[in-house]
Amino acid sequence: MEEKQERLFTAAHDLFLNQGFKRTSIAEIASQAGVAVGTFYNFYQSKSDIFVQVYNAENERAKGQILAAVDLDVAPTDLVKTVLHQIFTHSADNQILQEWFTNPKLNALIARNNQSAVEESLVYATLMHLIDCWQDRGLLKDGLSKDRVISLFNALTVVDFHQSEIQTDDYYQLLNDLISGILLFILK
Repeated sequence: MEEKQERLFTAAHDLFLNQGFKRTSIAEIASQAGVAVGTFYNFYQSKSDIFVQVYNAENERAKGQILAAVDLDVAPTDLVKTVLHQIFTHSADNQILQEWFTNPKLNALIARNNQSAVEESLVYATLMHLIDCWQDRGLLKDGLSKDRVISLFNALTVVDFHQSEIQTDDYYQLLNDLISGILLFILK
């Protein structure tokens, strides 16, 4: 990356992280990077273009942190609860990662611009890694495809999007109960 491009990327990352996508403008990115707005367009086509690159880098960073912090050999029930809690925690506190879950237009753009975006998303990639480990260790019930298992876990993100609509005083207990039910269904 050229020096100006790197400054633009860093400025965009900081602004997207602190303000979110919608409240960040190209003019702010350029100003924080110390370059003219025209210089921005020498490197990026649009705010969405730079966001996709920032998102991909942030997603990789978060995945690395989560996978480095867990022991993949612990009991699957404890492992999934820990990993999903970490995923939701990392996403909830990170306006860049939240865009994947809360902004359908950006989600589609990320997927369109990066064919492996879905497979590389924090949730999907982490769970696929865990499912592969469990399959290698013979822990999954016979006849369950990876797609079916991952779809069960993906349903948890839908629940998480709508947590404000669920009338409970202990959302995380509810989430743990759902995870336990999924694990009972998929594990031998």
